Amino acid sequence: APGEKLVYDVKYLGVSTGTAVLSVLEAITINGQEVYPLISTAQSGDFASVFYPVNDRVESYLNVKGLYSHAIKVTQREGKKRREKQVEFNQLEHKAIQIEDGTREVFDIPTNVNDSLSSLYIFRATPLTVGTSIFIDVHDGGKNYKLEVAVLGKETVTTPIGTFDTIKVQATSRYEDVSSDKGSIAIWVTDDNKKIPVRMQSKIKLGSIITTLISRRDG
Repeated sequence: APGEKLVYDVKYLGVSTGTAVLSVLEAITINGQEVYPLISTAQSGDFASVFYPVNDRVESYLNVKGLYSHAIKVTQREGKKRREKQVEFNQLEHKAIQIEDGTREVFDIPTNVNDSLSSLYIFRATPLTVGTSIFIDVHDGGKNYKLEVAVLGKETVTTPIGTFDTIKVQATSRYEDVSSDKGSIAIWVTDDNKKIPVRMQSKIKLGSIITTLISRRDG
């Protein structure tokens, strides 16, 4: 709900490297459509910034009534890398209009598609049953894919702000029914109607990145 703010500690190889924040803002109107702004930020800590500074921001706009993406804006500052991208979703004509570094491209999209950030909130709004999977249509990077969220089981997770009963899910990108390890992530969400992500773990070539909830404000 609007007002929700979740703050996470990000660790790589057991070392705290920065902070990530997920926020839901009050609904606004864009082109006659009421949308929820969803904001994700990631910043490297003082120590990590010496070697590889990170300052990322993602803004997604989720249609209030239809629960599909209206637009997404990505700003990345990672090391020497600079990236600016904006995608608008025409859900009536099933087109995604992407502008990245001054280049405009148009892609076909499926009905009621979501983006990489709004899909997290879509699965949180969906009932989860252990042993089943849910599938969400996602468009990202000029490609359409199915995000499979497999509900694995229930576990107890302890964080700096308390111990939670959680449901563990595995989110995997599927391109034309072929699974991709890239972007696969384990997520532990609270076993209640809010489904707050309390821990996230993604594997990379060298080890894994673990994100743990350290501050929570409900909407």
